[in-house]
Amino acid sequence: MKVWHVLGLEDASPAERVLFFVTMGAMFALGTFGFLRPSALSRLLTGAKNVVLQQFGWWFILLGFVLLILVFALTFSRYGRLRIGGPDAEPEFGLFSWLSMVFTVGFGASILIWGVAEPISIVQSPPPQPYPVQGASVESMALAFMFVHEVFPGLAMWYLPVAMAFGIIVYTHGVGDYKISSMLTGVVDEGRIPGLYWAVDLAALVATVGGIATTLGFSAQTMAAILGRVFDLQATVLTYGVFALIGVVFLADVWLGLRDGIRNAARMTMVFIGLSMALLVVVGPTVFMFELGLDATGVWLSNLFRLMLYTDPTSGGNWAANWTGFWWAWWAAWSIFVGSFVARVSKGRTIREMFLVLVAAPTLLTWVQHLLIGGWVLAPGYQGPVAQAMAAAGKPAAIARALQITPLGTVLAVLFVCVIAGYIITSLDSAVFMISAITLGDEDPNPRNRAWWGGLLAFFGMMSLELEKFSSIQSLSVTMALPFSLFLLVILYGSYVVARDHLSETDMSDAETQPLLTRTSDSDSGTAGDD
Repeated sequence: MKVWHVLGLEDASPAERVLFFVTMGAMFALGTFGFLRPSALSRLLTGAKNVVLQQFGWWFILLGFVLLILVFALTFSRYGRLRIGGPDAEPEFGLFSWLSMVFTVGFGASILIWGVAEPISIVQSPPPQPYPVQGASVESMALAFMFVHEVFPGLAMWYLPVAMAFGIIVYTHGVGDYKISSMLTGVVDEGRIPGLYWAVDLAALVATVGGIATTLGFSAQTMAAILGRVFDLQATVLTYGVFALIGVVFLADVWLGLRDGIRNAARMTMVFIGLSMALLVVVGPTVFMFELGLDATGVWLSNLFRLMLYTDPTSGGNWAANWTGFWWAWWAAWSIFVGSFVARVSKGRTIREMFLVLVAAPTLLTWVQHLLIGGWVLAPGYQGPVAQAMAAAGKPAAIARALQITPLGTVLAVLFVCVIAGYIITSLDSAVFMISAITLGDEDPNPRNRAWWGGLLAFFGMMSLELEKFSSIQSLSVTMALPFSLFLLVILYGSYVVARDHLSETDMSDAETQPLLTRTSDSDSGTAGDD
């Protein structure tokens, strides 16, 4: 039928078509409700987030610690030498392109937004006394918490379990179905619980759309604040125009595909990130940035486990749940999409190489960026005005105010808008690539189906501009993350089972062929000697 071709579903099974319509319909209905009743949706999302964090913040903190231990155990055991795609697989992308795609997809504009908002927020509302770190200034402690949440161990806890499981089970072991539910292989057979795999894929799609919508919402509101406050423009209307332009670029990228579309957008975004950070070093409070950054780094590294496991149960508040619990829930919501995408672009690399490009290298990059951004807004002369702007108009206004009072701030603002636009494009590109792939079970989904998913995500991004509070859109990912938190442990165990069996089969095959190879070698030697 022609309609299946237009939707990119001509080769899809009936179950896959139902999956497409159910997910698309549910998320479109939620987005429409947001446009028509933004206040009601804001209250609904905020209330759901508060319940999740108050009741399960401790669970996310514990789960993150457990995942960290398991990830390191798998990476640096004999399973770390497994190559994604099999022993003969060759890397599809060069090192810079590979790192660019992993970095820009895995972090988004949160580095800019939360790099300003979190340190300022913690300085204004620090943890209850006594502080988790004694002897450190509140500024250093605030930046140290930022390092914990978005540098390390946050990087290692959430994306890598999914990337490992997807890479080992789908590519190395070769289960055949390019779906999130395939990661249940080794744990439960598809036929044992009818409908389980389909339900897992549905939940994965909803969580992925929710997680991406959160970042698009952050990005849209921050872009509107910069355009409106720094350049004195009609921010909302202009932001819709920018989104339309981004949409044109996105559709071009969809037709160009993974190599020429997503890869080039990611590489360009990395260039803008480098330029903006270099300019910030020149025009910002340089000495203070480096001094505070180094002091906070000492606090972070010497108190790593204290900070990541801090809950303060005797205070009666929810400070740790609202920060660490929120961050871990957000990472968890993103993990399904980012982990599977990282596995897709990491074919030909080993598990340990994937660890380096997903954890080690981004740790260095994000540490430098947060050191500079945090030191910039916490410096004397900056901290007060930025805090006032955030208290009066929310987190997006904070970054706009910081730009207003910085020398050459308009130039820096242009670079920041380019960075945010680049993050939006790469996030949209990679998200719809994986969402469509999961829906169709196809490693290289057709551009028509990807375009429909892209339209849905862009619709969510624009809807977020209608919400009253910045905190409302961030609630979506936190709420979506809870059902998938236990799933992360299940698939990590499944990847261990599959990796163990795969290596056992490989070792057995090697043992069976070795005597034959030895006899052949001896025979050849004897013949050569007779000659």
